[in-house]
Amino acid sequence: MSDPRRSRIEAALSGERLDRVPIGFWQHFPTVDDDVDAFVRSTVAAFERYDLDFVKITPRMPGAILDWGVTLGTFHPHRGFYFPLTRGVVEPSDWRALQRVAPDRGSQATQIDALRKVRAAVGEDVPILMTLFSPAMAASFVAGDETFVRHLREAPADLRAGLNAIAQTTADFATACLQAGADGFLYGIKHASARVLPWDDYEPLEREYDRPLAGLVSAQSWFTIAHLHGQELAFDRFLDYPTQVLNWYDRVDGPQLDRARAKKPGGVFAGGLDHERTLLIGTPEEVALEVRDAIAQTQGRGFILAPGCTAPVSAPAENLRAMREAVETALR
Repeated sequence: MSDPRRSRIEAALSGERLDRVPIGFWQHFPTVDDDVDAFVRSTVAAFERYDLDFVKITPRMPGAILDWGVTLGTFHPHRGFYFPLTRGVVEPSDWRALQRVAPDRGSQATQIDALRKVRAAVGEDVPILMTLFSPAMAASFVAGDETFVRHLREAPADLRAGLNAIAQTTADFATACLQAGADGFLYGIKHASARVLPWDDYEPLEREYDRPLAGLVSAQSWFTIAHLHGQELAFDRFLDYPTQVLNWYDRVDGPQLDRARAKKPGGVFAGGLDHERTLLIGTPEEVALEVRDAIAQTQGRGFILAPGCTAPVSAPAENLRAMREAVETALR
């Protein structure tokens, strides 16, 4: 018999519902994530403490970004992500210097080591997702948003040379993660947000790089979530995205879950919790209210309860417990 966690996720993907909706959230561990064993212990401890239905591995910077010259400074005190100190691309010609990085080298090898250790700790059946940035999102971290956008408009051939190396490296890394025990990915897409880039500018990159890679990793995995990062989303452009699940800031910028369901009746969504306000500064009662409302909006089918983005490292433990406890009674 398969693990009930896996069975819940499988039921959600097929539009069914078992004893309750599945639940998961993810956080950074910025005080320990430079030590593989400490990072693994923290990741597994959070999974066990809150009795989640999947593990999502959140390294300080996923993939090969650190191998392309990015260095990190301090981390955000609430969100837990690191602020880049230096970038790997400054001039357009720097894109052409980016090399394809093998998954058994550099920071990617460290992340795969962590993945193997998490798999050994939680057992064979617990679903595990690795963080994966789309090629355009990874490129934005390598250069910074402002430089990325400027090079897209002023030096597109140079940028595409870099994107080719990034896409090849990311595809290799994804395959290696699946071989090391991952079930799928949380696939980050930053440029769905008009606050970063207008859709007309992003669409060629989405068509040439981000969507093909999403299709590739989804074809190799059974549980991959497309995370549409940010606000003012071109949401309708992603209704046919080739991943099994969509996740976005449904409480912050919309669309709300019920409206998304009307747009895509057979879609599978992950969300329902406001990571920017409710989890951080709300009360446990407010968290529980959002949980019940999210499950009611979806009738608990084709749905995984999750925050719209990374749960703050400073979120009160009682709010995280309230999220888990509320799924037990919703729609019963």
